[in-house]
Amino acid sequence: MTVRWDETWHRLQNWTNGSPPSERLAAQILLAEGYTDVDPTRPLGGKDGGKDALVLRNGKRWIMAVYFPRGQHSIKEITDKFLSDTKGIVKNGAEGIAFVTNQELLSGKRATLQNAISDDAEIYHLERITTILDNPANRQIRDQFLGDYDDKAELERIAALQTGGHTFCYWMLYHFDLARSIAQQSVFIRRGHSPLYNLRIRTTDLDRGEVTNDRIDELSGAPAEFSLVQWRLQAEHYYRVFFVARKRAVAPGPDTAQVRGSQLLAVSN
Repeated sequence: MTVRWDETWHRLQNWTNGSPPSERLAAQILLAEGYTDVDPTRPLGGKDGGKDALVLRNGKRWIMAVYFPRGQHSIKEITDKFLSDTKGIVKNGAEGIAFVTNQELLSGKRATLQNAISDDAEIYHLERITTILDNPANRQIRDQFLGDYDDKAELERIAALQTGGHTFCYWMLYHFDLARSIAQQSVFIRRGHSPLYNLRIRTTDLDRGEVTNDRIDELSGAPAEFSLVQWRLQAEHYYRVFFVARKRAVAPGPDTAQVRGSQLLAVSN
């Protein structure tokens, strides 16, 4: 799935979840903004006494009012709702209002709304709450109310380029001739989406103490690298295989992700 870069903006403006989730989302936004003692009134419906929640802003009593219609509404409708909600300031003995809305409001329109009343007002408009929710620190809030819509495949690809992702490899002996007690193929198998470059392998025969070094310049397009061998099989044998690879076809540097791993292989005949 290809996700729009401004997906949060679109999901907020085209809100279809109704009033209760919008009030709970607004409460979380204010908590993320430093408001305290957030006390929702009746998010599931009913008389709310002229506020959707009581909050404290810098120790002062404020009210929270939420306006989340579907789609963009006219400035008259937004103004009428804002002025209606501000009546709850006096009714609740508050000193200001935090107006949380999914509507686009340019700075001039916001200033007009704030100047229309004598009390303090903080307007959390569409662009502002989008920025708040897209903050990684608020990812859990965004996912809870808007859904988890990140392009995970793309994120994994980016992570793989930067850190090596989850790509690894392992070694196997293959194509056994049991009558002659030999393995006729050695194979290094890649698991994951990212290529491996300059793959270096050190195989230690733990019984004999012998060390074999191999190198594969690139393990990318094909999932495995085969080689023909005449590997003598013992009744029981142990090998340790150590791998080092790069994720980029360049010389090592501070920004070059490396993959390291080891494998203990028991071979029985």
